[in-house]
Amino acid sequence: MIKQPLNDTHRAPEDKAVSGETIGELINLAGRQRMLSQRIVLHVLLAAQGHEAATGIAKQCLSIFAATHEDLVSGNDRLPGVFCEALRQLYFGSQRADERIRRFIGDAERAISLISTHSADAPAAADALVNQASPLLELLQSITLGYQNEMRNVERAATQRDAQLAEQLGRISMQANIVAINARISAGRAGPYGREFAVVTSLLADIVKEMERMIHGVVRAREPAPRLR
Repeated sequence: MIKQPLNDTHRAPEDKAVSGETIGELINLAGRQRMLSQRIVLHVLLAAQGHEAATGIAKQCLSIFAATHEDLVSGNDRLPGVFCEALRQLYFGSQRADERIRRFIGDAERAISLISTHSADAPAAADALVNQASPLLELLQSITLGYQNEMRNVERAATQRDAQLAEQLGRISMQANIVAINARISAGRAGPYGREFAVVTSLLADIVKEMERMIHGVVRAREPAPRLR
């Protein structure tokens, strides 16, 4: 049974926070859908031409394709489903990706069923599926690009957060450094009475150095790797 497309009552009213790791998995699944769609069409065509093993392969690929689409749209224990407005527009907006993909799944199921029963309508059903191959591939490619765009958004947001953190740490480090210098001057003026105070200022200076090291580490971690030419 093919589940009905999600309507407005099932869509998340707000975007969900999703990690880059999760989006990476979604990109891989979306990319695999492209390959599976072509395998389904190929093996349905081969099955219609009398290749017995092709029917089983087509069924297996279709089962994976349909389950993956459900995971991409509705989510599961690990995946968030359609988690942002850009993807909602892609799946349920003008491109009607969800509707078109579910129609393809239904047409593929029908074609496989007709081929399995040696129906006279099987060749026409297979041809109809072949005609969907290129438009569907383009649609699945646009879905993959949609997830890739979300990955870039996550990376940009992470870079911006790190830059803000480094800036805040830099300001704190500068202020602490000024305090440490002034404290050393005061300790020097205090003579022998300032020795214990000098120890404290030395520790403060070490803390400042460690903060500076952390800042440089954050900046270096976010610097893009050099590209090979």
